[in-house]
Amino acid sequence: MLRKPRFWLVLAALAVTSLVGFGFWLFWAARQVPDWYSEAVAVDDSAALEKASDQMEQRIAELISAFETTGRWEVVITEEQINGWLSHGLPKKHPDALPVGLADPRVKIEPDGVTGAGRVDLETAAGVVSLKVDFYATEEHCLAARIRKARLGRVPWPLNRVLEEISGAAGRSEVPLAWREVEGDPVAVIRIPLIEGDKRVLIETLKLDDGKLLVGGVTERVK
Repeated sequence: MLRKPRFWLVLAALAVTSLVGFGFWLFWAARQVPDWYSEAVAVDDSAALEKASDQMEQRIAELISAFETTGRWEVVITEEQINGWLSHGLPKKHPDALPVGLADPRVKIEPDGVTGAGRVDLETAAGVVSLKVDFYATEEHCLAARIRKARLGRVPWPLNRVLEEISGAAGRSEVPLAWREVEGDPVAVIRIPLIEGDKRVLIETLKLDDGKLLVGGVTERVK
């Protein structure tokens, strides 16, 4: 008669121990920080960051100029330039651009996609959230961003909030964005609107390499 209560007592103790162990693992996993992100936010050379930020703005100016001028164009943007702007230009010129609770965004560009990460401090979670995105040009000459996974530390992070933020940012910027699905992954498709009412931008190439992104296309006059 004593054996049965003892069995359930041991089973309950094992269950509680497992739950506590899982809870500690979840707590630890959620607070893990990707090595590349730690290195990116540790850069504190203000002169180098400002230079990279200025270069990023120059690349954007070149891209805008290409959109407005008929003919073929190509622009290369580096990871260093983007992170320099995120570290220096964004907080200086657009201090209210980030969603509440998000800070220190950085990116890592690799051939298989772009990983963005940032620190979050919300009522429900705190740590470093990372998002893996694959960028490519569609057959319709649009820009597509396939969102493959989101994580808080090493723990999967729900995509709903991320997708809402992307849609909200696109709406505020009046960027025409549509959502598709590819093999279960959400894909944001952006069509560049007509420039000055009579120019159409067609994105033909979007290549990712270690530390850099190349985008190319053509701007043509609508007949």
